Amino acid sequence: MKPLVRPWRRCAAAGRLLGFFAALLSAPAWAQLPRVDSSGRETLEPAASLLAPAGGARTPREWPRSFSTALPGAWSAAMSRQDIRLGRVDARHDDAYSYHLPYGEGVSYPIIQGYGAKLSHVGAEQFTLDFGMPVGTPVHAARDGVVVLFEDSHDGGCLREECSRLANFVVVLHADGTTGEYFHLERSSVQVALGDRIERGQLLAFSGNTGYSNAPHLHFGVYRTLADGHTQSVAVRFETRLGAIVAPRSGARYVNVVVH
Repeated sequence: MKPLVRPWRRCAAAGRLLGFFAALLSAPAWAQLPRVDSSGRETLEPAASLLAPAGGARTPREWPRSFSTALPGAWSAAMSRQDIRLGRVDARHDDAYSYHLPYGEGVSYPIIQGYGAKLSHVGAEQFTLDFGMPVGTPVHAARDGVVVLFEDSHDGGCLREECSRLANFVVVLHADGTTGEYFHLERSSVQVALGDRIERGQLLAFSGNTGYSNAPHLHFGVYRTLADGHTQSVAVRFETRLGAIVAPRSGARYVNVVVH
């Protein structure tokens, strides 16, 4: 569950974003948008609207010097996900894509908040899901893509606005320009690196109880970035052993189809 009020417009964040535009001029390969060519293979194209390919709590050593110096302090553990704009602006989601549930095979976890749940899944978060999971549960990629941001240095949470900045998370950029986002992860549990190309079903991290949260769970959503910098969740279809699920219900449990 994310806070209803998104701390997007911050004076401090505005100063950081100036560096993001300069960084686009020298963006490395991982800061480009994946796309599918005519043969069905994913390739990369320049991410003209990828404003902030920052790197979570750790700066990867392979960053070119020109890129890393163009983003001094671009990401810090004191920031929240909403301080950074990622993905293609007004991306058109591929509604034909069938998502993997964001956990392993042969297991299921209760949905404690489904689409449109009144507690916090309204507005920008309308089409997101909260899965009740014990701390330390493996979290798997719902869709393939590129890791463009993560944070896993925090170890606390609460239901106050200030705790939203304590969330550990992974953001994966999809081929259609949307992002898959996995929140409330356990401290020091992220298993992928910035720029990694990950596959559907791949282990990303372990669930926790960090950020805007008062019970262990995984918050998962697919988002498109709007022109004003805010994000809006989009409804997606999940492939399960019961068939395609387009409206996951609060209280329901679903089991993944085996990924080959």
